[in-house]
Amino acid sequence: MSKKFTTALTSLLLTTTLTTFAIKDESNQERWSKPCEHGPDAKVPGFLVNMGPTGARGILKTKSFIVKHIFKDSPAYGKLELDDEVYGANGHPFSAHSFGRPNGIEGPIQDMGLAIEDSEGKDGILALSVKRGAEKFEVKLQLETLGRFAESFPANCQKTRVLQERALQYLVDNPGGIASQGRCAATLALLSSDNKKFATAGKKLALDWNNPYNERTWSWHLGFQGITLAEYYLLTGDRSVLKTLESSMDLLYNAQWKGFISHWKSKDINDVDQSTLDRHQALYLGGFGHESYPEVKARGGGGYGPMQWPTCLAIMTWQLGKQAGIEVTHEGIDNAFKFLTNGTTAGGSIAYGGEFTLNNGPIDTKRWQANTRHGGSHKSGLGYLVYHLSPERSDANAKKKLHLTNIDNAFKDMPDGHACALMGFTWGMAGTLASDDAKLKAKVSDYYKAWLNMARCHGSDSYIVLPGRDYADYSYYRNNPRNHSTAVAAFIYSYATPKLRVHGHSKPSTITPKNTPVKLIAKELRTFHNKDKTKSFKGKLLGFDHRSGIVRIVLNNGSFKDYPFLKFSDEDQEYLKKHMIK
Repeated sequence: MSKKFTTALTSLLLTTTLTTFAIKDESNQERWSKPCEHGPDAKVPGFLVNMGPTGARGILKTKSFIVKHIFKDSPAYGKLELDDEVYGANGHPFSAHSFGRPNGIEGPIQDMGLAIEDSEGKDGILALSVKRGAEKFEVKLQLETLGRFAESFPANCQKTRVLQERALQYLVDNPGGIASQGRCAATLALLSSDNKKFATAGKKLALDWNNPYNERTWSWHLGFQGITLAEYYLLTGDRSVLKTLESSMDLLYNAQWKGFISHWKSKDINDVDQSTLDRHQALYLGGFGHESYPEVKARGGGGYGPMQWPTCLAIMTWQLGKQAGIEVTHEGIDNAFKFLTNGTTAGGSIAYGGEFTLNNGPIDTKRWQANTRHGGSHKSGLGYLVYHLSPERSDANAKKKLHLTNIDNAFKDMPDGHACALMGFTWGMAGTLASDDAKLKAKVSDYYKAWLNMARCHGSDSYIVLPGRDYADYSYYRNNPRNHSTAVAAFIYSYATPKLRVHGHSKPSTITPKNTPVKLIAKELRTFHNKDKTKSFKGKLLGFDHRSGIVRIVLNNGSFKDYPFLKFSDEDQEYLKKHMIK
């Protein structure tokens, strides 16, 4: 081996080592000192790392935190001081930072999150290793004894139940301040609660959104609203939202990229003739951008074309709308799936936008699609849900498996979503937890217990997003980041009380379709009552699918009608449980 080659190899190894164990951007893109504007965190001097329920926040260094804010009346108040360096917990020094794409949260964030888990599972004492000036010593903080997350997290977990209730109460006590994606998460989380008070609050949130948007509304808002109202209807049977849901579905179709795509001209891209350009931009057919495509055309272009995220949200809205009984006859769904397929690699990684064709100039699309490298687990979570809601598609099962494989190999990048880490983490976890892959669910949820512990603020009733290190992320600066983050945590916890399609439930197929000869499950004629027994009707039980919560009754006139299980009285619910379809 030549001396020149040896020197080059040594340099490469040193560079790799330094990249792995050093923070790429010491200033966190200047955000350590850039505060948000809304909510209880506006008093914090910048986008700092929340150090769990201790009440302290700090700058992340390679193997420590430098404390830069302490909330009054928190466990850390009066015990830690500003500029203290916290370099270990419970007798163990923190390992080296690797937070950010694609390495995961190992290092101080993971180590402290796990230490919090250990302490809360015992006597609540969290012992921090602290350096103050030249002096080193131990500071003991008293946390709550909340217990440990169960191995089956979030299901069958007492700690999850406690934190779920507290997060929902926080959302009820601190309403508003969040955009459509947070509103969607908060509403679905409340609707899923077994606590009547919170379920009622969720219904109110859904009904407060029961107002149609217009043709200039961004696709994101249409998708999040559509998913929320469809899930609300499928859970409650309240037909009052169907008009708005149908409007959102129509507006999405109007906003979709379709027809001849004339977004770019050859003069805008060097050395590319117009025919080549037209062939490539035609692959954007079926996608969704921020704004509607007619508006993009009207102003003569601008922007960078459609993206996979809002396209997935549109597909989910349409598919859930169809399950709610709204007919969809246009080609929009098929075209959206074509766009999604074009933007999915052989490894299961989903593009952000049009990387498969034109975002960076014309490329070989087939070659791009053949890439087997894994990444973007957050988008695969959303991709899984898209195909879960589309069982009629011949490739649905194969695509679900593909996206779970990608999550299995790339799950450590889940909280690193471009522009909004919370959205990525929300739907990455949602797709994972909605799946039937118990091993994968345990693997991913076990890894992110530390993230949830670190994002949890003092008082353990609210959450704040952690910095998406070394990547563009603006979650902390969107409306009220405390409410938004708490909505996400509550939604993840809602998988402990699953009631929705996005929880993994399917459209009930075990109940015989209407107008089909059937054998009754229960032959006796029964008087059924609503929840407070103010109304009643007579009928015979045809079917009850506990997975979807749908009860089908044969009425006296011979017609069939579906009812939500939760609408029945307590006595009727006990009766239905005895006859449910296994």
